[in-house]
Amino acid sequence: MANDSNLAKAIDIIKRATEEDTNKNYREALKLYDHGIDYFLHAIKYETQGERQKETIRDKVKGYLERAEKIKAYLSDQSKNAKKPVKENGGSKESDSDTEDAETKKFQGQLNKTIVVEKPNVKWEDVAGLEVAKEALKEAVILPIKFPHMFTAVVSLTDFFR
Repeated sequence: MANDSNLAKAIDIIKRATEEDTNKNYREALKLYDHGIDYFLHAIKYETQGERQKETIRDKVKGYLERAEKIKAYLSDQSKNAKKPVKENGGSKESDSDTEDAETKKFQGQLNKTIVVEKPNVKWEDVAGLEVAKEALKEAVILPIKFPHMFTAVVSLTDFFR
C-alpha cells in the first residue's frame, strides 16, 4: 500500500486538475497538473516496478504535460490580450509556437548554464570534508559506472526476506 501512495496522490491531483480545467479555472488547473506530474515522475522513479507500468505512466504524463503547456500558453496570451482558451485536442500551432519558442530558448539557456562542458581536474582528495557526501556519491554514481554488472540485478523486497 505504501508503494501506491505517490501514484494514488498523483491520480487524485490529476483528477482535480481536469475538473478545474473543465470548469475553466486554468490557473488552478495548471498548478494541479504541475503537482500531479511531479508525483507521477516520483512514482515512476521510485515506486513502479514493471517496465510496462512505467511506460503507461509516461504516456499519461506526456499528455498531461502537453495540456499544461497549452494552458500555460493560453494564460500567457490572456495576460497580453483576451482570447478564447486553446482546445484540449488541438488549436492553432502558429499562435502557440511563438511562446513555446521563447520559453524553449529561455529553458535551453538556463540548462546550458548548468551543464559543465569541460572536465575539471578535481580529485576526491581536493574536496575538503563532506566525507559522507563523497561516499554517497561514490556509491550512487561512480561504482555503478565502473562496475555495471554488480548493479543490474533487480531484487524485490519480498524476495529479499524469503
